[in-house]
Amino acid sequence: MAMEFSEWELERKLGLNVRSTRHPTRPAEGAWRHGERGTTLVEALIAVLIALIGVFGLGSLIFEATVTNKNRGTEVTRATIYAQDKMEKLLSLDFNACSQASSMQPASCNTTNMSGVGWTQGLLAGGATGPLPQPVCPSSGPSIGYIDFLSVDGLQLPVGGPGSGCSALSGANVGYVRMWQITDLPTTGGPPLEQVSVSVYSMLAVNTGAARPIVTLTTYLSDPY
Repeated sequence: MAMEFSEWELERKLGLNVRSTRHPTRPAEGAWRHGERGTTLVEALIAVLIALIGVFGLGSLIFEATVTNKNRGTEVTRATIYAQDKMEKLLSLDFNACSQASSMQPASCNTTNMSGVGWTQGLLAGGATGPLPQPVCPSSGPSIGYIDFLSVDGLQLPVGGPGSGCSALSGANVGYVRMWQITDLPTTGGPPLEQVSVSVYSMLAVNTGAARPIVTLTTYLSDPY
């Protein structure tokens, strides 16, 4: 004889939830799509594109910084050489001949490669190491006789021999400007002593409106006799 059990009794004897087995609970339509959807291909491509833009931007910045530092280092090296060259030229002058009045100095006391009134100053106290005069070639002021000009290749201008002043530089491509200052120092019964400072400006690396020298060298000179 077959025994029939009610649904409730069957659940109790077997310990099962028949109702839940027969009718499992299902998530609402579309809920699994909203909660478990992955990244789309378009989103991945956009993320990669943004990353590439950042990488390329950083690479460009690093490249520009490297080039700038390299160019700056090259300019400092050249300016140092040009400053040393001018310093050696000044130190090689005849101290006695080039320390007398400008009108009495021989032509060899002029190291500017410029000629004209006031351009032969030799080792007389005067000059300045800045600021860079405007216009670059001064027609007046303390820099006359204490300034010279070099081409981008480091050749003293005007090329070919002494000029007659600022007009000799008309149309010249000035790459570097050297300015120097000579100061008589007090002595205590010893030979005359002078302080010599040379500054070099790179016209390729500075804004001439607010220029600062790339290199400044200073030394001391005394009467060797």
